[in-house]
Amino acid sequence: MGLFKGMKDSREQQKAKAFYDNGMNPAQNAGDARRTKSILGNRCSAFINLTFIEGARKTTEYIEAATLAKSQGRPNPPQPSTSAYKEVRTMGGKVWVYLPQSYTNQIFALGSKYQQELVTKDRAIELATTITDEITSNLELDHPIIPLQFLVSDEEEEHAEDLDLNENDTDDDSEGDTDDDSEGDTQET
Repeated sequence: MGLFKGMKDSREQQKAKAFYDNGMNPAQNAGDARRTKSILGNRCSAFINLTFIEGARKTTEYIEAATLAKSQGRPNPPQPSTSAYKEVRTMGGKVWVYLPQSYTNQIFALGSKYQQELVTKDRAIELATTITDEITSNLELDHPIIPLQFLVSDEEEEHAEDLDLNENDTDDDSEGDTDDDSEGDTQET
């Protein structure tokens, strides 16, 4: 069964590469080309996020394994790496996506540096945006790929929580004033 799964994955990876290449050089009518580029942009966005997370996760695993190896007097394990192919979830199910290895390596390394706190969240987003701007340009996408939205969302949620806390404090104070006035009115009558 493993052999057939490997063959199927290989065929799916070939299709992913062909889909990417087709996005680079569409031979379809304008409507189909726009649709293909839109799908490709969304898939690349998911791929980029997965690769960044993979870089962070594999870096943590590598550091732990290297520390253990050093304590046991063994050589370090091989450096982590990534593939130009990833299986991503879409609304229609899982699909293989291809992104050239040079971009994949850059995003993977960025995830690794972020995990090691060598770059800040803002700098990671800035660098990832530079990479995705190049991808967007090369693929001639109508809409830019917005990378690492999950980092931006985390920051927005933290900011929203701060605002909620401030609003609740304000609401509590004003409600307290209203309640005091209401109670005072009730007592006077």
